[in-house]
Amino acid sequence: MKKLIIKWLIFALIIMATCYLPGIKVENFAFAMLIAAILTIVNLFIKPIIKLITFPINLFTFGLFNLVINFGILYGVSYFIPQYELDNVLSAFIASLIIAISYTILKKI
Repeated sequence: MKKLIIKWLIFALIIMATCYLPGIKVENFAFAMLIAAILTIVNLFIKPIIKLITFPINLFTFGLFNLVINFGILYGVSYFIPQYELDNVLSAFIASLIIAISYTILKKI
């Protein structure tokens, strides 16, 4: 349980770190923790279904379509949480890349 809470806090810190990119804003650390929890739940339950549906496109693009899926998930979370603003598309795409890489690393630990 302690390890799970530490991973959650680190993931929230990574989300707060992406706020240094232009066009990305998180109101405070509590909302970053909420975003981290929602992203984890979406990555566990909804992302596998999306990846299964988009498997032919993913196969054709050699897995690069996963970046688009990650961007869409991040943008969807920002749509439902108004305290998390994504104004710049390029910064949001870079943030989704950073969050996806860090989520993968945290999952392995």
